[in-house]
Amino acid sequence: IINGRLAMLGFVAALGAELSSGDSVVKQISEEPTLISLTFILFSAASLVPAFAQRRAETIGPFNPQAEMTNGRAAMIGFAAMLVYEGVQGIALF
Repeated sequence: IINGRLAMLGFVAALGAELSSGDSVVKQISEEPTLISLTFILFSAASLVPAFAQRRAETIGPFNPQAEMTNGRAAMIGFAAMLVYEGVQGIALF
């Protein structure tokens, strides 16, 4: 679930930054590697907190662990597809 949450966050952040700037993901990373790396480390560290909390996964309406896993996997595939598209086409997705 933790990797899925990070994938969803990363996909939405990359897509939003692409929509606002028109730059590809690779160009964004090359232009600002320090800030992106620090953000990645911060979110990774923050997402590990629930892993050590010893709490059982709760279901709240449509939000359940299985849905979160499915959405996380879709975000991972979407992010990878966006990188492949940009690599092949040589331009940003949006």
